[in-house]
Amino acid sequence: MSNAARSQPFPCSSEYSRPSICATAPFALAWRNALTAMLALLLAGCAARYPLAIPEAQWEAMTPAEQQQARAQQAALDRARAEQRAAEARAREEEARRDRLALEVRRQEARLGERVQCVLEGELRTGSNWRPLAPVGIDAVSGMTAPVPLTTRDGRYRQTAHATFDDQTVTLCRHERELERPGADCAQLVGTQRDFARGLSGRVKTEGFLRGPLRCDLPLRAR
Repeated sequence: MSNAARSQPFPCSSEYSRPSICATAPFALAWRNALTAMLALLLAGCAARYPLAIPEAQWEAMTPAEQQQARAQQAALDRARAEQRAAEARAREEEARRDRLALEVRRQEARLGERVQCVLEGELRTGSNWRPLAPVGIDAVSGMTAPVPLTTRDGRYRQTAHATFDDQTVTLCRHERELERPGADCAQLVGTQRDFARGLSGRVKTEGFLRGPLRCDLPLRAR
């Protein structure tokens, strides 16, 4: 064997060649070069940013006083945006508080058969995995959407689902907008008023949301 062959243990064009290694090497190199180029562009974009999105050439032509004024204007804009975000957050919190109050009032005023209480167990889909779900109670009433906090048993995954009850069907969806969409990936338990009055149990299963036993009953006070 020649010295050149010895310096390359598995040359791409010899009886010792390994096609998988040789075929993937150019791809790996191209991918590394692409990542390097994207990182360079990102760093360049960050470095080129000036207050008020002023172009670099214009910024460099400005006097120190003008640059200071631009910084002050940018700071004022940042404060205004932060205040707006805070106000929007307070408005969302207030809306959520009103929704919780309205839901509780509706629960208390529900007539026989309009309110149902359930216990959900089973598994929650997170990414490509099914994870054990901590048991959770559902208190749904007709005409309203009830939030349902879901948590895996290990506490690593949390999300708020949404439940409705239309006197015969308990529906639980990952997203509130899915409640109105036919064919959405939601869990449902269907029964008659007599079924719910006696206590109705079933196993719900969705393709990418949750699966497991769900048992529902009418509240004792409403019987």
